[in-house]
Amino acid sequence: MEAPPALEADRNWRMAVWSLRAGYGALVVTLVGVVVLSSGSTPWVLGAGVLAWLALAAVTLTGVVRAHDALPEPRPGYWPLRFLLIRDTVHARPTTPPA
Repeated sequence: MEAPPALEADRNWRMAVWSLRAGYGALVVTLVGVVVLSSGSTPWVLGAGVLAWLALAAVTLTGVVRAHDALPEPRPGYWPLRFLLIRDTVHARPTTPPA
């Protein structure tokens, strides 16, 4: 599915993309925390990674819902938006200047 043109300029969609990208980093910190915890260290790294990931997941979800609500009818479903979001986090596109 091709992304609706309105998504590219939507600030909520860009917020969702960037928070998911940061969420990938938080997931890495969480995995490092699991390794550190299994070696007998304190759980602070794991806790920080999990809290950051949960906060960024909430920001991502909020951005996707707001971007979906701002799209004109007929809107794509949330399932196709999920794949568009993942694609946009991996394949960066040039941003359009705000009009």
